[in-house]
Amino acid sequence: MTMDTRKLIENYHLAWTSGDFTTARNSLAGDLDFRGSMDTFTNADDFIAALTRFRQMVQSVELLQQFYDETGAALLYDCHTASPAGIIRTAEFFTVTADRISAIRLVFDATILRQAMQA
Repeated sequence: MTMDTRKLIENYHLAWTSGDFTTARNSLAGDLDFRGSMDTFTNADDFIAALTRFRQMVQSVELLQQFYDETGAALLYDCHTASPAGIIRTAEFFTVTADRISAIRLVFDATILRQAMQA
């Protein structure tokens, strides 16, 4: 594990959870490959726009576990939300290329959020 990879991902996580989307965006490769439980994005700007909207319903984020290696990381955390979903247990997997986050895989149970969006 390089400290650069760990620092990059820690800075990104702290940035988005605190609402600093400029710093979060600067952590991402322009051609970010994001695949999540509800959305897929092929560039960082579209992803940041969606993340900004999601952050508006987040009350707090509790980091539970974190694992790092030279090319990425895995984080497990609870998003406490002001949505019908309440607490969303989330696993996030990162790939780092050329000192930027190049891919994110985000996994959570989206059942309640999908139902709320349809209502």
